[in-house]
Amino acid sequence: AVFLLFCVSCKVPESLPEQGITILSPKANDVVQAGAPYEIQWKAEVPDSEFGANVTIEFSKDGGKSWEKVGENIPNTGKYSWNVPKVDSVQCKIRINSQYRPKYRRTSDVFTVK
Repeated sequence: AVFLLFCVSCKVPESLPEQGITILSPKANDVVQAGAPYEIQWKAEVPDSEFGANVTIEFSKDGGKSWEKVGENIPNTGKYSWNVPKVDSVQCKIRINSQYRPKYRRTSDVFTVK
C-alpha cells in the first residue's frame, strides 16, 4: 500500500521530489565490479547557471538507509571515475546532487556491487 502524506509545514529534505538530474549509469540491476574503477554518468536537465558547476556524489550499500560520500566539488561534466569500494551487496544506490542548489538531485535505482 502507498500512503501519501501532504503536509506543507513538515517537509523534511528527504521528502523533496527528485528533479533536475538523470542518472545514466549505473542503471537498475547493473552489476558493478568491486574494487575497480567505474564511470558514473549523469545528465543535468537544467542550465548550468541554474544548476551550478559542481555535484556531490554519494553511495549506499544498504538500499539508501546510510550514505557515504564518493566525492564533492566534482565538476558537473556528466561523468566521474569512481573507485568502487570492496563491498558485496545487491542493495546499492548512487545519489547525485547539485552543490549550488541541493534541490536538484537524483537517487539511482538499485544495482549490485560484487
